[in-house]
Amino acid sequence: MISLKNILYEVLNNYSVEVDLFVDNTASTYDITNEIRALKGVTIVTIITPDDYSQTGGDEYIRLRIKFVTRDDANEMLQQFLDSALAKDDKDTIRIQGIKSMKYREETLKRL
Repeated sequence: MISLKNILYEVLNNYSVEVDLFVDNTASTYDITNEIRALKGVTIVTIITPDDYSQTGGDEYIRLRIKFVTRDDANEMLQQFLDSALAKDDKDTIRIQGIKSMKYREETLKRL
């Protein structure tokens, strides 16, 4: 008999990827990570910024590990995350306030 766990593993693909963020230093890191957690498909967001990385200037660098599920191609899902996080409304405000730049480290994309 096929278990529910096996069925879900066949239908849903779990992935992990590292993301580099540049955020405004006045923005709350907690709020930004919570907004990323709210994106469709995202399951876990972990801050993995190296301890020895020095923060200079007006922007703060944050490295995240994002785990997500998808039925489709992982790269398409990553593009949807970018589009959702950086989408602008009629007033040209970015959906997740405080993010200045968001980039995926393609070499870190792996299926779990």
